[in-house]
Amino acid sequence: MHLRKFDYFQLAIALGGLAIFIIMAFGYVNNLSYITTIDQFGLHYIREPLTPERSWFFRNITRAGNTKWTALVMAITAIIAVLVRKWDVAVFMVVNVGVFGGGVMSVFKHIFKRPRPNIYHVIEQSGYSFPSGHALNAILLYGSLIVLVHYYLKSEDNIRYAFMTLFAALIIAIPVSRVYLGVHYLSDVLAGFGLGTFLLIMSKEIIFKYRTREVFENAQNSESGSNIAK
Repeated sequence: MHLRKFDYFQLAIALGGLAIFIIMAFGYVNNLSYITTIDQFGLHYIREPLTPERSWFFRNITRAGNTKWTALVMAITAIIAVLVRKWDVAVFMVVNVGVFGGGVMSVFKHIFKRPRPNIYHVIEQSGYSFPSGHALNAILLYGSLIVLVHYYLKSEDNIRYAFMTLFAALIIAIPVSRVYLGVHYLSDVLAGFGLGTFLLIMSKEIIFKYRTREVFENAQNSESGSNIAK
C-alpha cells in the first residue's frame, strides 16, 4: 500500500466551500441583505428570459441531478468496483452519493426548512429549498467520477479528457438549471455547491489516502507525461 500525503491546497478549497455554505446559511437564518442581493441576481441574470428553448434544455439537464438517477449511477459504479475488488472506490461512491448526497442533504433541508421561491416553477418540485440537493448531488456524483477518471484512465487517452469535460459541464449546468426552473434561489445553489465541494474533497483525501501502488503511480505517471508533453 502507498500512503499519500494530504493535499493542503485541496484542503484550502474544501474549507472555502464550507465557508460558502456557512455564509449562505447564516445569511438566510438571519435574513441578511446580501442573501436577497444574491437571489435577485440569480433571478435576473440566470432565470431571465424564460423561453421554450431554454426551458426544454434546463428541464432535461436537471434530470442528471435527480435522486433516482444519481442513485442508479452510484449503484452501478459501486457494483463494478466490488466485482473488480476496488473496495475504496465502492466506499467512495456510496459515502458521497448515498450518505452525503442523500442523508446529509435531507438533514440540512429539515433544519432550515426554507420554502421554495414563490414564483412560477417550470417543473413541479416539492420539499424544502435550502440547500439545493441537485447542486449537492451534482458535485458529489460527477466530482467523484472526475476523481475516478483521473485515477484510472491514462492521460494519453482522449476519452479521459472527454469524460472530465462532460462531468465538469454537468457540475455547472445542473445547479444553474435549478435557478432557471424557479425551484431554487441562487443562495440555495451556492450553499449546496459549497457543501458538496467540502464533502467531496474531504472524502477523497481520507478514503484514497491509502491506495494501491499501481493506481497511485499510474496517476503520477499520467501527470508526468502531460508535463513532458508540454
